[in-house]
Amino acid sequence: MKKNATALFCLCLAALLFAGMASAEAPKLEGPYLVTTCGQSPGAVMLRMSALQAGVQAEHDNALSAPALAGKKAKTLIVTAGTSMKGMGAAGTNVNKEIERCIALMEAARSAGMTVVGAHIEGMARRTDSSDEASIEAVMGAADIILVVEDSDSDGFFTRYAGEHGKPIVKVKDALAIGNALK
Repeated sequence: MKKNATALFCLCLAALLFAGMASAEAPKLEGPYLVTTCGQSPGAVMLRMSALQAGVQAEHDNALSAPALAGKKAKTLIVTAGTSMKGMGAAGTNVNKEIERCIALMEAARSAGMTVVGAHIEGMARRTDSSDEASIEAVMGAADIILVVEDSDSDGFFTRYAGEHGKPIVKVKDALAIGNALK
């Protein structure tokens, strides 16, 4: 009897998770794109280079702030998550200041009618400590859509997160494939 109840519970839970993923339809991404990082890691630079290689217009600014959105013609903001202690030190910031900047930026972008993408494109190497975790949670929580490379989701973390939060997810093979996904 207990086995049947457990099996039924698991089946219902799986159905709910699947329904959440199925209902999270990806919005159409349109350029031009603005790209920044939450944690001063090189992910935003990698994303911009991939976009440019594919002929997609993307402006990159690791210090992009909410007030700087005024006058921008971008339709999509992409914020990469994952931290670099060296990068934050060089920029004179820390993970808390980065999260504060990016949350304000993402809210302003949404208010301006932009689609907000949370991206994790540097693989498992940017999922190693509490700073990475804080950056990921903040960015993915405030994003409309999640973009990841296969290596970042090798344990299914982002797939589960998207399903649990009703967010669409786009997975690409690697950073080189991002530009074509943005087309």
